[in-house]
Amino acid sequence: MISWNDYSKDITDLYSEGYSSTEIGEILSDLHKLPDINKPRQIRKVIQNNRNQEEHLNVPHTAKILVFDIETAPHKAYVWKFWKENVGQNQVISDWFCLTWSAKWLFEDNVISAKLTPDEAKNEDDERIIRRIWDLLDKSDVVIAHNALRFDIPRLNTRFLQYGLSPPSPYDIIDTLAHCRKRFSFSSNRLNYINAVLGLEVKAETGGFDLWANCMNGDPEALKTMEDYNIQDVRILEDLYLKLRPWIKPHPNVGLHVEDNVQACPSCGHHELESCGTYNTYVNSYEALRCKNCGAVSRSRKIKNTKEKSKNIIVSTPR
Repeated sequence: MISWNDYSKDITDLYSEGYSSTEIGEILSDLHKLPDINKPRQIRKVIQNNRNQEEHLNVPHTAKILVFDIETAPHKAYVWKFWKENVGQNQVISDWFCLTWSAKWLFEDNVISAKLTPDEAKNEDDERIIRRIWDLLDKSDVVIAHNALRFDIPRLNTRFLQYGLSPPSPYDIIDTLAHCRKRFSFSSNRLNYINAVLGLEVKAETGGFDLWANCMNGDPEALKTMEDYNIQDVRILEDLYLKLRPWIKPHPNVGLHVEDNVQACPSCGHHELESCGTYNTYVNSYEALRCKNCGAVSRSRKIKNTKEKSKNIIVSTPR
């Protein structure tokens, strides 16, 4: 392990000494574990700023990728007991609504966020902030959220419909929760747990349900705390996505958004690819390619088989 005390120079110097982004990320992960480092955010920011420049160095135009998260208020209802209660429609006092949201464009430092005003919270009126996040989704080529498919996207779509908004322009969805369930076996698939296991930053503290209750009562300090908590969620979600990116299959093809007429990694858009074997389908073989930037493995579209060999390939029956 490289300790901060053993390496006293600014971390920016690591780039000039030939370390890659991946290697520096591993160093950062180790630094997070050191008890004498109280402010890993400052260290991370130095590396992130350099990584931003490196990521875009050879990619003139890439997809607009939005990392986002929403925080919603719970339903209010009359219930008879605390456990396994079926709540009828006539027992519901009020429905859920959005308290805050936060979002950031991938690799950009600025986090965009919105929260309800105290009056909006008491009136359960989230239309203003919903219309703002609609604008962001409408500009996106790809959106990333943890539990996007079952929670964030359906919730937002519900509000868009209620407020008479048309569907945003088409975008691809990366649900980090779904990909964690599909490719790995974490003991828990909660964002906080996965980040802790991977040595990444974790969520801010909330103080429990009282924060949500105070937000619904229009407490301005609680709403600000909720917004800050939401912002941290987006930052750590970006970290998780970048860690998962080479494992996400299929990844939306961001290479489609690279204007240069070169082969580009479908996961990150970079054109530095190296052969790493053969990818076989039932009837054809293709060259497998590994991205030198993000590590993702893709395949070429050119068939390696000759026409004569392809004619003689047979496949098994499905059953």
